[in-house]
Amino acid sequence: MRWAAALLLGAGVAGAEAPPPEYFTGVYERVGRDGAVPPGLLNDLVRLDPVDGGLLMRVCGAGPSESLLVLRFDEVGDVSNLLTGREGPFQLWCLYGNDGDNYPLLTCTSDGGARFLMWPEPGRDCAP
Repeated sequence: MRWAAALLLGAGVAGAEAPPPEYFTGVYERVGRDGAVPPGLLNDLVRLDPVDGGLLMRVCGAGPSESLLVLRFDEVGDVSNLLTGREGPFQLWCLYGNDGDNYPLLTCTSDGGARFLMWPEPGRDCAP
C-alpha cells in the first residue's frame, strides 16, 4: 500500500498520497487536555467514521447530535498529512501518521487550547 509507506517515511512531505477515509474508521482513545482555564484532562473514547469527503468525529457516550465534528483532508504549505474541522467558532487541526503496526495516530490541537493524542482501540465499542 503506497499510502502507508508515504505516511511512515514521509509524513508531511508535499505530494504524499492521503490514505482512504476507511483507514481511520474505528474507536480511538483520546488523551490530553481540554481548552478550559485551567485546563482539564481528557481521557475518553471517540469514534471516527467516513463521511462524504472526510471523517465524522463523535465523542463516545455523548448524545446522537452532541460532540460531532467533520474532519476534512487538508494541506497547508508542505504539510499534507492534515485533517481540519470547524463547527461554528471551534476549529480543530489533526496531524496524522501511523505506528509500526500500520495503525493511525492523530495529534490534535484546537484554536481554544485543547491538545490531545488519539490512537485506535480495536475491539472497543462506542456507546451512542
